[in-house]
Parts: sequence; C-alpha cells; structure tokens
Amino acid sequence: MKSVIFGLQWGDEGKGKVTTYFSKDYDYVVRYSGGSNAGHTVEYTDFKLIHHLLPSFYVKKNVGAIISNGVVLDLEQLVEEIEEFKSKTGTYPKLYISELAHVVLPHHKKLDEKLEQIKGKNAVGTTKRGIGPAYADKVHRIGIRLSDFKNKDKFYEKIKNISKLYKNLYNIEVESIENVLTSYEKLKSHIVPHGEIINLINKNKILFESTQGVLLDIDVGTYPYVTGANCNTTGIQNGVGFPVKTENYIGVFKAYLTRVGNGPFPTEAFGKEGEEIRKRGHEFGATTGRPRRCGWLDLPLLKYAITVSGATELVMTKGDILNGMEKIKVCVAYKIDGNIVDRISSVDDLEKAEPIYETLDGWENHTSKEFNEYLSFIESYVKRKITHISVGPKVEEIIKL
Repeated sequence: MKSVIFGLQWGDEGKGKVTTYFSKDYDYVVRYSGGSNAGHTVEYTDFKLIHHLLPSFYVKKNVGAIISNGVVLDLEQLVEEIEEFKSKTGTYPKLYISELAHVVLPHHKKLDEKLEQIKGKNAVGTTKRGIGPAYADKVHRIGIRLSDFKNKDKFYEKIKNISKLYKNLYNIEVESIENVLTSYEKLKSHIVPHGEIINLINKNKILFESTQGVLLDIDVGTYPYVTGANCNTTGIQNGVGFPVKTENYIGVFKAYLTRVGNGPFPTEAFGKEGEEIRKRGHEFGATTGRPRRCGWLDLPLLKYAITVSGATELVMTKGDILNGMEKIKVCVAYKIDGNIVDRISSVDDLEKAEPIYETLDGWENHTSKEFNEYLSFIESYVKRKITHISVGPKVEEIIKL
C-alpha cells in the first residue's frame, strides 16, 4: 500500500499531525521534497515535536522515516531535530537518508536573503533558509550532495569552485563549512545508497509526506510567490527517483485559510476579523514565528488544488478554531474582469479576483448540526468526501467520519 498526504492550501494545514495519525498503519513515512523551511508541529498527550526535516511519524509505533533525494538538507538543523527527538522520546528515529540528497550550505542562506533584499517590494517573503538557492545550484550542476562528502579531496575542490562562482556572480563569500562537516559525521550512519531507499519503498507500506501545500508548488502554485520545490503530489516520482504507484491521495485543508509571505489572497480578512481568526488559531509560523495572514475558506481555490493534485479524499483541520462564531463566510465564486466564475483555470487570475461569499450559521462544536452542514456544503462544492476531521491540536484528536 502506498499513500500520500499533502496540503491543499498555502501550507500550515496541519499535515504533520495528520501524517503522524495515519502513519500508524504504515512501515515508513517518506519525505520527498522541500527543506527546513517546512514546519510540522505534532502534539502528543505528554510532549510536542516540531519537525522541519524529519518526516512526521508516530513515535509510539515502530514506524521508520526516509528522507529521499528530492529534499535539500540543512545538516545542522537535522542534527538538532534528531537530538530533540531523542530528548523527548528517549530513543533515536529509525531514519534512512538518500546519499543523493543535496545539502543547503551557509552561502545559500546568504543568497536567499540578498535576493529578497534586491527584489524589494516584489520580494516573495521566503524563510531565508536557503531552499531556493540550493535547488538552483542543483539545476546549475554545482550543488553538493551527501555522496560528495565521502571523498574529502574532491569535496574541497568542489567547494573551492563554488566559492569562485559565488564571489564572481553574487559577490558572496563562501564561509567555512566545518560545522556542516561535523554534522555530516553525526548523520553518517543514517545515510545510505539510493538503491537501498528504492528497496525500502518497494517492499514496505509507505506513506509519502508532502511539504508546504499545493498552492506553493513551484509549477502549479501562485508563482512567483511559491517555494522552490514540487510539493504537489506530482513531486513524488522525482523526489524518490523512480516510478512508484500511489493508491491513496489524502488532501488536508483548514476550515479557514492562511498564508505566510507575499502573494495573492482573495479571501484575506483584515482588521478585527482577521485578527480574531489569527488569535483563535494561534496562527504564527512554526519555522519563522511570523504572524500568518488569515481569511475565509476559498472553495474555488480548494477545487483547483484538488484538481491538480488528484486528491481522492479530504481531511479538514481546525474546524474547532471556529467554534462559537456566530457566522462563517465561505467564498463560492469570484468576480474577475466583470465576470462571475466559480472555478479557476489559472492561479494568475487570483491577482484580480474579488471573492463572492455565502454566509453560513456557526456552530458550537463538531457534533453540532451546523458543523455537519458546513462539511456537506464543502463536499457538495468540491465533489470529494471529507473522511476525517481534526477536533483539537493533539494527534489523538482526529475523528474518522
């Protein structure tokens, strides 16, 4: 059995908790894209973990974790996560890392910050974790992979050549990478040939874990306000390096909508309305701590994400955040260039889209008639079944419908 869990919005949908919940029925969770700009917060009954690079897996079961070739790794960050994992759980994760994974280096973070400064008002609003520049170097064929660390002479020769390029192209000095080398030594026992990753994926029940959300995908997201990776389900095969068939496509979305960074957001709520949602949902980034932009659920946008991702079932999170609100607004269409449309063929249209809302009655809790009417309203619009709902922050607070 092979399944994938992914976000249907701009990330922060609660995928970490959902992946952890579902992982109990799988042998391994595989992270196939992205980097340390991701932030998956997972709350258990007695402790909390924040994953940036470690896949989200249920720690009380013997579930393994795989970081595949499509991920760009900040080695120091990963070492910190493993140590925190050990301090919270009393054990080390059963972790395998593909030696074909590229590495985020200090000069990537410098370039990330410099690019954002140069763009000024057109800045994307990245986390400045060096993700985009690391992927760019991969395409430029000057990236450093984990396999490069095995031959120190060749490794230093590559770093020397990269230093010249960065100085000439970007006027950026490549710093000492001794800390990166130290981190590599600590991770070395987890790093394996890519063929071993393929064998593990082929022979076991696998749950693929996406990073960010479909609307931040480098190809089908709200470009250029996107991440540097294919975080859509289409990234799986590139991200693991071979054709793999996935049966279940489980899309996760919030009962409302949030976004970090710049870019179009038709249903963004401003003033007291937006602030109330932010406070209720504790909407601050797990990676950056930045306050998230908040707004109402956008059904045309959700339907677009379902279409491009191939979602076969849905999980709704944070419905409990809206408990007690008298009225709930939902975007059901847009006005674009004087025309009313209930679906979009291109996210480029969002720049000029004016939301058209339908207002529904609020609810007391997830057992309320009005809450079930909200679920049915969404299902009727997007033509997909909501199979699970989250009713609280902890892993155990997920209900199968």
